[in-house]
Amino acid sequence: MSRTIKEAEELTKVTSQNIRYYEKQGLLAPKRDKENSYRLYSEEEISRLKLIRLFRKLGMPIGEIRRMFEGDISLEEAIGDQISRLQSQKEELTAALEFCGRIKENQLADVDPDLYLEEMEQEEKRGSVFMDFVNDYARVVRSEAIREFSFMPDDRCDEPDTFERELLKYGKENGKTIIITKKSRSPHFMMDGKEYRAYRTSSRFGIVVHCELVHPEDYVPEGMSRRKYRLLRVISIAVLPLILFAASNLWIFKQMDFGSLLTWLALFVLAVVLLADLCFLYYSCGKNFRG
Repeated sequence: MSRTIKEAEELTKVTSQNIRYYEKQGLLAPKRDKENSYRLYSEEEISRLKLIRLFRKLGMPIGEIRRMFEGDISLEEAIGDQISRLQSQKEELTAALEFCGRIKENQLADVDPDLYLEEMEQEEKRGSVFMDFVNDYARVVRSEAIREFSFMPDDRCDEPDTFERELLKYGKENGKTIIITKKSRSPHFMMDGKEYRAYRTSSRFGIVVHCELVHPEDYVPEGMSRRKYRLLRVISIAVLPLILFAASNLWIFKQMDFGSLLTWLALFVLAVVLLADLCFLYYSCGKNFRG
C-alpha cells in the first residue's frame, strides 16, 4: 500500500520538509504517481522513516544512517560509533557542569569574567582545543573524498554512451549506485544522494575521469561553518605538504647561513624543485586539461 507525503508525515511524525530533505540525502527513493507525479511511499519506506526518526533522536549523523542503510556498516558498528560520539559529548557536558559549579557568586555584578575565562583558556590549552582541531581536520579530510574523486576508465569516454557505461561500471565495482541524470560528454549523476558532474582529462598515463560535487553545500561537514571548512581545507591541501617538505630538509636549513646570498639562492632552488614536483603530480593525475 502506497502513502502520500501527508500520510507519511502523519504515520511517522516526520515533517514533510524533513522527508524531502532525507530524500535529497539519498535515504529515501519514493516512486511517483504517473498521473500527477506526487510522491508515493511504500510500507518499507514508512518503516525506514521511523528508523531515521529513531536514529536522529539519538543524534546519529545523516551520513552514518545512510552508510548503515546501504550496508557499508552494520547496525552494531553504527551504534558503537554513536556511543563514542555521545561519550565525547558527555565529557564536554561534564566539564561544563563542573565549571558551572565553580561559579559561587550570587549577583551578576560580582562575577569576574576575566578570571573564569582565563581558567577556561588554561583548560583548553591542556588539550580540548587541540582535539577539536584534530577532529575537525579529520572530518574535512573525509569530505575531500566525497567532494571529488577520479578513476581511469577502460574506454576513452569521448561519447556520451561510453562515458555513461564507464561511470556505471565504476559504481558497480565500488558498490555504489549511480543514476545518470544528464547524459552528455560532461554527464551529471546522483550517488549517495548527492549530484556530481563528471569530465575527462588526458594525462601521460591515459584518460582520467574526474567527478566533482555540483552543490557546495553537500561537501561542507554537518555543523561546520564554511569559513572553518575553507581554512582546514587549505591546511589539508597546501600547508601540511609544505611542513613535511621543510621537515625533510631540516638538516640543510640548520647548516645555512641566512645572511649569505648563496643560502637564499639555495632556498630558491629548493622552492623551484618543490613547485616542479607539485606540477608533475598535477600533470600525472590528469588535471592538466579538461576534455
